[in-house]
Amino acid sequence: MLRRIVINFRAVAAAIMVLFFMSAKAQNSYKVPHNTLSFALGSSSYYGDLSSYSRPIQSTLNEIRWNVGGYYTHSFGGHWSARLGLRYVRIAGNDIHMLNTNDKSDRYIRNLHFRNDIKELSVAGIYDFNKAAIYYSKRNAFSPYLVGGINFLLHNPVAKTPSGDWVSLRPLGTEGQGLAGYDSPYKAWAGAITGGAGIKIKLNEKFDLGLEALFQYSLTDYLDDVNGKYANPNDLIANGSLSVTMANRSTELVDAYSGKSRIDGVRSFVAQYEPIYGADLSLNPFTSRTLLNFGSPGSVRGTSKLKDSYMTLSVHLIYHLPNAVRCPSY
Repeated sequence: MLRRIVINFRAVAAAIMVLFFMSAKAQNSYKVPHNTLSFALGSSSYYGDLSSYSRPIQSTLNEIRWNVGGYYTHSFGGHWSARLGLRYVRIAGNDIHMLNTNDKSDRYIRNLHFRNDIKELSVAGIYDFNKAAIYYSKRNAFSPYLVGGINFLLHNPVAKTPSGDWVSLRPLGTEGQGLAGYDSPYKAWAGAITGGAGIKIKLNEKFDLGLEALFQYSLTDYLDDVNGKYANPNDLIANGSLSVTMANRSTELVDAYSGKSRIDGVRSFVAQYEPIYGADLSLNPFTSRTLLNFGSPGSVRGTSKLKDSYMTLSVHLIYHLPNAVRCPSY
C-alpha cells in the first residue's frame, strides 16, 4: 500500500513539474520583455541666433537636416522606463533666410552660416500612459508616452570660407575668444535638457514602430559659433587672417553656403538708411556708409538671451528582447 502511494506521489510530482515547465515556456513567449533595443532615423531643426525663435515655423523648415541613433530601454513595470541613447545629429543655420522678412534686424547683412554635427549621449525617463500588460500578447496596439532627460553633447560648428572650403570655427575664435580682454574659448562639449512625446505602434509579437518628437535645449549658445559682440579685427589678426574673414562676412557679394548673390538683398537693406542706393541702381551698396560701418568692434554679433536648441522628429524600429527562463533547482 505504502509503495503504491509513493509511486502515485512520484507520478503526480512528475506531472506537476511537466506542467510547470510547459507553463513557464508559454509565459516566456507572451510576457512583455523588460528591455528593448531601437534604431531611430529622422529630421532635425535648429533654433538660435541664425534661426530665430520668433519665427518657429520658418526656422523649423528652413534648414532641415537629419539624425540617426540607437536606444536601449529598460522597463520597471507599470508606467515607467529608463532609456540610454546614442545619436548623431546634424543641424544648420543661415542668415540668408532673413531676406525680405518683417524682421528689420541686421541678420541678413550679418551673412553668417554654420553646420554642426553633434554626437549625443542621452539618459531619459519615459512615462507610458498605458500600464505595461502582464502578458506580452496583451500589450496595447497603440501606446503614447512622454520623455524627459539630459543629454551630453560633443559638437564642432563649421562654415564655408569664401572659396568654398569647410573650416572649424571654434579654433578661429571669431569673437576674440582666448585673446586678452575677451572671453575664454567655448568648450567642444555641452549639456542639454530634453523633453518630448511619442507613440509606439505594435507591428507583431517582437517589433513596434515608434514616432517621436524631442526638443533639446542646450546649455551653450555656441552650437552656431555666435553669441556675443564683434571683436576688433586688429586683435583677431593674432588668430590668423581667416579668423578676421569668418568673423565679419557682411561685405561678401555671394553667400558662401548657397552660392546666391547678395547684391539685391544688401541694396534693399541699405536703402532703408540711405535711400539714394535704392533710387540709383548704378551705386554699389557694398560701398555705402551703412555697410562699411557694419560689425564695428563692440557691436552686437549675437545674443545670449536664449541658448541654442534643436528639435528632432524620428521614426523608431523597436525590438523587444526576450527574457531568459530560469528553471528552479531540485
